[in-house]
Amino acid sequence: MFLLVFYAPNLLGHSDNYIEANPLVTPTHIVPEWYFLPFYAILRCIPNKLGGVVVMFLAILILLALPLYSKKTIVVRNLRFHFIFKYFFFLLIVDVVLLGILGAMPVEEHYIFCAQICTIYYFFYFIIIIPFCELLEHLAYTYNNTSKLDKE
Repeated sequence: MFLLVFYAPNLLGHSDNYIEANPLVTPTHIVPEWYFLPFYAILRCIPNKLGGVVVMFLAILILLALPLYSKKTIVVRNLRFHFIFKYFFFLLIVDVVLLGILGAMPVEEHYIFCAQICTIYYFFYFIIIIPFCELLEHLAYTYNNTSKLDKE
């Protein structure tokens, strides 16, 4: 990270950012920085402008709500021991990377459709999958502990 920041800070930048601005010509393809690309893809995949802005801000705000999800305390918090959750988590990582790639693509129908599918999974993960997996794993954890107590 230090090498990237101190010796090659423009390595991940887009080449269009270094073209001198011409107020008479609109650029054909506008691309934000790489860390904004998933949210830019979410913004572009909604046909309504206001709806796209609202969904983009909800995608950011849902990350702030993550600490509120965990109401039940499970002793083990390592992802290695969450047998169901880890597969959905790695699928989310692939989804966010794919959203980043789709955010850099031009506005075409098949890219927008793929971004809509990825956006649906993004919200489905935070709203449905996390609470459901936590409930299943909590039930499995309590069942395993009660069955151990019954054997003793």
